[in-house]
Amino acid sequence: MYPKRYLDYLHYFHVDRDYFECHEVLEEEWKNAPKTNKNSYWVTLIQIAVALYHERRGNYKGASILYKRLLVRIQDDSTELHNLGLDAKQLLGDIELRLNNIGKQFFSDYNLPLTDEYLIRLCRTRAGERWLAPSNLNNAYLVDKHRLRNRSH
Repeated sequence: MYPKRYLDYLHYFHVDRDYFECHEVLEEEWKNAPKTNKNSYWVTLIQIAVALYHERRGNYKGASILYKRLLVRIQDDSTELHNLGLDAKQLLGDIELRLNNIGKQFFSDYNLPLTDEYLIRLCRTRAGERWLAPSNLNNAYLVDKHRLRNRSH
């Protein structure tokens, strides 16, 4: 029912808190979208993860730019996001709240507002006890993956 890459995205997002990898895994969905729809809802999900990645690293300017873009994108993509088992209205409010509080408090992970119980069961089964685990802020590779990853391949 849901694309495998989307399920992978949700795992990286809610279990590993590897927001960089969320971008990587959904980039393939975005690239495979019809050329007439390269600005698809996959971009919205990618930008959510990238905004969190920037915010966690303390790049508040980059995160703010993306959060502002998301305020428009989420409204435009609300039907597609609903079809992916997400509450677009809550997501919109949550992004607005993060934007308004950026840099005012320590980073906290974000859990996407999933509404489909079947999807939640799929995610929980795959994750086991690690579902909704917090970010390990002491893991430099997780926090700065764009700089530290192996680019030799």
